[in-house]
Amino acid sequence: MKKRYLILALTLISTVMFISACSQPITGPTTGTTSSLTPLQVLQKSANAMQQLKSAHVEIQSTDNVQSSNGATTVATPTATTASSTPIPTTYSLTIKGSGDEALPDREQLNLTINQNTHLAEIVQGNKVYVQNAQGQWYVLDKSAFQGIVANPFAGVNFDQNSLLALIQHTQITDHGTQPLNGQNLRHITAILDKEGVRQLINDNPQLAASLGGQNIDTILNNTKSFLSSVDVWIDESQFYVHRTELKLNLVADTSRLNGTPTATPLPSNITTNLDTVVDLSKFNVPVFITPPTNAISTNNPGAIFGLGA
Repeated sequence: MKKRYLILALTLISTVMFISACSQPITGPTTGTTSSLTPLQVLQKSANAMQQLKSAHVEIQSTDNVQSSNGATTVATPTATTASSTPIPTTYSLTIKGSGDEALPDREQLNLTINQNTHLAEIVQGNKVYVQNAQGQWYVLDKSAFQGIVANPFAGVNFDQNSLLALIQHTQITDHGTQPLNGQNLRHITAILDKEGVRQLINDNPQLAASLGGQNIDTILNNTKSFLSSVDVWIDESQFYVHRTELKLNLVADTSRLNGTPTATPLPSNITTNLDTVVDLSKFNVPVFITPPTNAISTNNPGAIFGLGA
């Protein structure tokens, strides 16, 4: 199914929030100043405005911290080998900073810095994707081939329109009123997603599901002890563009009872994850000029770009 770019994804999030707000309870404003427009009016106007957007500058900042443990462990000492009942945790942290521009419907440039020391770049021109790896070499391949790679560091930017619309029954709206952000007064609205909403989003996006672990994500969601996921948007009430979108996902899962049962890949006994992704948009409808590199190596093997082999 055809994927759309980040700006359109933000448009669809606003549309989802608007539709769900028609049938879900709305709380607030809890902070900030009041507005003459209801949340429904703001989200409807924003959905319409974002659909007409021609271009924008994009800034991305994301942090993901995952801690896992495998329960009891075996510890070898100089005199004996003993079993310890204290889990040994493994912590994984990922930080991503990105900056780029998009010109709808099919042009994009994005620079990513991963964990402060790995630099990647991507340029999209129609059906072609140009990717610069950490060694500085540019490659070019068809968009369909690049979207299919599990280890694609640019995965998660694109979402299926229908999958976002399917989230409407799993969304609760909170209106925070008008609040200052980056020197502007913007309407702040929050949508709370339950586990079924996140599960639907993952199941309807095979590329995203593969990058997150496929079937194991579903197993983790089924065994959560605590769960909280939200999408926040900040919208100006003059042009009704989305200036900021923030996605949060916090969960604690206990999969110890699944030990010995078949899963897609082995799972740790306990998993804690905290994901926070912020996308800022600016320079709305400012002309964007994107020039693809002339030294790009043509390939049909996206894994080779990142040293993953065939």
